[in-house]
Amino acid sequence: MSLAITIVTTANRKRRFVQTDPTQIGHILDSLQRAGQWFKQSNLIIVGHDSTEVFNPSSIARVEFETTIDLTPHLPSGWKPDAMQALAADAATPTGQVDEDSMQMRIDFFFEGGDTLPVWLDNKDPGSAAERKARATHLFEQAVLPYRPLQPGIGLINPAALTRARFGIAVLYPPNSAWFANEA
Repeated sequence: MSLAITIVTTANRKRRFVQTDPTQIGHILDSLQRAGQWFKQSNLIIVGHDSTEVFNPSSIARVEFETTIDLTPHLPSGWKPDAMQALAADAATPTGQVDEDSMQMRIDFFFEGGDTLPVWLDNKDPGSAAERKARATHLFEQAVLPYRPLQPGIGLINPAALTRARFGIAVLYPPNSAWFANEA
C-alpha cells in the first residue's frame, strides 16, 4: 500500500511526496474529511525523513493523491469526484451538451503561475439545465473542486488559485452580468 501526493503551486512548481507506512497513510486519509477547508486555513506541513516543507495554502493550485485505495469514504459527504475526470492536454473530446438530465463538456482550468488542467465534466445533478449551468459558472465560489486525476486517486483544485476556466460549450443561461462576445 502506498500513497503519492503531488502538490502543484501557483509558481507552477510540482512537489511529489510518497508514504508507504499504513499508519501514516491513515492519518493523511483521515485529513481528507477536512479537505473543504484546506485552502482557507493553516499551512500544509509535510514532514519527511530529513526535511520539512511548509506550504502556504493560498499558494497551492491543486493537490493530487495517487493510490489504488478507494478514497471515496474519506471524502466529505456530498462530494462527487467522478463528475470531473482529468484529460491529457491534447485529448480530443466530443462536443459538449446540456440537457434536462446531464451536463457534459470539456473544461480547461487555468491557474496562477501557468499550470493548466483539462477535465471532462459529466454531471448528472438533478435540476434543470439552467440550474446546472448556473452552478458551473460559480466555480470560483467553491471551497474546493474535486476531480479524478489521470492516475488512480483523487485531485483537489483550489478555486482561489484559478485565473479562468474555459467551458467547451456556450452557456445558454449565464448570470445577468455576463458579457456576450466572440473570441477574436
